[in-house]
Amino acid sequence: MKTTTKPSSGIFLLLVVSVLSGEVTNQSSPVLVGRTSRAGGGSGGGVVRSERQVFPGVVVGWIRSYARLVGSGEACGFGQAGSLDLCDWAHSNLSSLHFALSSGLNANWLGGPPEDGSDDKEGGYVVFETSQIPNISGRTSQSAVLEGPLLSPSMADGSCLSFKYALDGLSPEKLRVLLHPVTHPPGGRYIFDGTSLSRENEHAADVVLWETRDSTDGVWRTAEVVYTSPHPHQIYLEGIPRDGAQLTRRFRGYIAIDSVMLKTATTCPGHCNFDGGFCDWTNEREDDDFDWKLGRGSQNPSTGPVMDRASYTHGGNSGGYAYISSEFPRRSGDRARISSREFSSTKGDEPLCMRFWTHMFGNGIGTLRVLLHDVESGEERAAWQLSGEAGNAWYQGQVPISSFTSFKILFEGEVGRNNLGDIAIDDISFSPGPCPSAPQTAAGLSGDCTFEIDECGWANVAGRTDEMDWERRLGSNARTPISDHTLGAATGNFMTLSGVSVQRAGDRAWMMSPVINGSSKPKCLSFWYHMYEPFIDSGGPSLGGLKVYTVAAPGSSVQNDIGSFHPPVMTPIWRLYNQQAPVWKYAQARIMEQELFQVVFEGVSGSSRANGFVAIDDIAFFEGDCTTVPMSGYVNAGECSFEKDLCTWRNTSSDRSFRWEMATITRRPANLPDKTFGAPVGYVYFDIFSQTQSPPVRLVSAMPSTGDRVCFSFWYAAFGNGETTQLRVLVGEGSSSNQKEPSAGDSAAEGGRQVWKLTAAHLNTARPEWKPAQVALDGSRPLTIILEGMASNGGFAVDDISFHPGDCAARPKEAASA
Repeated sequence: MKTTTKPSSGIFLLLVVSVLSGEVTNQSSPVLVGRTSRAGGGSGGGVVRSERQVFPGVVVGWIRSYARLVGSGEACGFGQAGSLDLCDWAHSNLSSLHFALSSGLNANWLGGPPEDGSDDKEGGYVVFETSQIPNISGRTSQSAVLEGPLLSPSMADGSCLSFKYALDGLSPEKLRVLLHPVTHPPGGRYIFDGTSLSRENEHAADVVLWETRDSTDGVWRTAEVVYTSPHPHQIYLEGIPRDGAQLTRRFRGYIAIDSVMLKTATTCPGHCNFDGGFCDWTNEREDDDFDWKLGRGSQNPSTGPVMDRASYTHGGNSGGYAYISSEFPRRSGDRARISSREFSSTKGDEPLCMRFWTHMFGNGIGTLRVLLHDVESGEERAAWQLSGEAGNAWYQGQVPISSFTSFKILFEGEVGRNNLGDIAIDDISFSPGPCPSAPQTAAGLSGDCTFEIDECGWANVAGRTDEMDWERRLGSNARTPISDHTLGAATGNFMTLSGVSVQRAGDRAWMMSPVINGSSKPKCLSFWYHMYEPFIDSGGPSLGGLKVYTVAAPGSSVQNDIGSFHPPVMTPIWRLYNQQAPVWKYAQARIMEQELFQVVFEGVSGSSRANGFVAIDDIAFFEGDCTTVPMSGYVNAGECSFEKDLCTWRNTSSDRSFRWEMATITRRPANLPDKTFGAPVGYVYFDIFSQTQSPPVRLVSAMPSTGDRVCFSFWYAAFGNGETTQLRVLVGEGSSSNQKEPSAGDSAAEGGRQVWKLTAAHLNTARPEWKPAQVALDGSRPLTIILEGMASNGGFAVDDISFHPGDCAARPKEAASA
């Protein structure tokens, strides 16, 4: 049999195939000779393809024309600007939608990231602009597909496809990797076009190897996909936009791919399907009682899997798995452990999600654990644990993986009460980003939750501390039916604010986590949120808010019970207000709690009468010193929107005639509405009339050290006689306690250096309106911040105090202090 190397323009391509009609016939005929041509675009040409050749057949024999063995290690970077190239990839003829060759130079013109996967502006990549509407005349696909070259069957060790990808905008739905086998179809015609040999309209056997629905906000991520195939096959990269009936489909967005490489599976550490062995996983020599084994199917109908996971899901008779055998001489409590290779420490914002499949069938099933082993200290901690029979089926598990030091991952299988306790695992894979531990029973009380089964220990707070409740709801039953984040389907569940009772602006719903162990090292909370208000009236956005706090749990040295008489010390770690996006967005926040603690999600009702809602899904915790995502969610302990109280701010005077007050329906200046939600109340003000000489009114709060410059911002409105009305921001050294009411004698309240000052002389005090203010502060040490007001016939209102990392210019300019 003759083979060819990669052809070039103007040469002939020889293909030797076996054409059968019902039974195997002459193995050496026919020989197909096709004139080659180029397709793919770009000045660099593109992939070499022959004229389309159509011939009848039932089985394709051993194909060695354009088919190649994987493992060259050459990545397709799609060229450079001016010489873009599809390499061995080609556009599918199944759809009029296509990936386009582009580079960062065209990002604002054609869409795509401003740089390629190697941070090169002129580097090439392929991009699919997902807002385009296809011409579906004669085409049924609503996606864009890149077809890889025809590949020979993989070896038992498997192949690894690695690539970089980026998703951004409202219109992308998902990116998928599919394996298209060239096998024994029931009939039809084959089409050969130089790189592809497939049956017309025959894609029922395609297997989804990998997919993601999560936006990367335009940041390049790396994916690795390990697979085996006993047949000649192709790899498809498929970009799928949102349904054309959805509003978000109209908005610009893209799916971009770069640095595509096919290589041997051994070059993708940790991934394993156990078809050709244990990959880079090894049986432990110590600290266990026996070893894991490789298997293809149980010999006992009462325990163990009939076949491997891929065969169970997709059919076929090839594939293996790893398992522990509970038969003699094993005894209850015996343990077997396999260990991964050593992984480097993970960065604070770069945890991993490990997914795997497990089969736990039998009357005597024991326990399966995932352990993280600290290479430096030798300590181990259980990250995932599942016990007992789960049925005669394969189930997917997942767990977030992160560590401050180098680590190994261990699977530990423990024998149960009898010899019907075989436990199997298969298809271990890793992807970037955190994920909640699943199934939920394996997460324990870690706080991780997908909300598909129940609330995982999260609960509404009892008592009269809030006005609303959170409730678990199907996407199809939401005010505006949406898909959940976990399943990407309207049949999935998430948590949202209850709509049973009538809410007023500022009403709150508190949902509290189980008690979580503290640590001297920072943790990170991750979750997905949906905050959307379809219709916004003339008053501006008024959906509501979402806030996250930590609170010391009962049993810690600082015992605070939310249901007790004294309010708890709640530390804000994240917050957003009002409309964000009509899609699920990722969020994370840093937690620094050394003792037992709990997390509180606070949903705040706005004044909106529209069809919007606030929801959360897929909560996960992982070790790491992470940054706040999105940056607009950053929060400082002194922040306050004054919806229900003064937060950590305190008056220095007990005289009600000279102090800051919360606005009420009956007492509010000039009928001024709230800035946050446009509600009648929800801000603080001072209002002094007919006083020839009034003492200053001060509102005081502490600002913890942030280690760098910080921008202190708020909104203000002036009213009354502007000639004598002024507002100042003073800064004192050290921090004033949040636990006691500051008095006029407090040094922090009495003193302070002026950093911002504004008089109302040139403001429209007859018809007050909210205006923004800001000033930069030195966050290298704790500070006491003082809002000081003075007036003889008027006052100021203040709302939405917040802090943002970084420097900022004083606003308004005339308020800057020398």
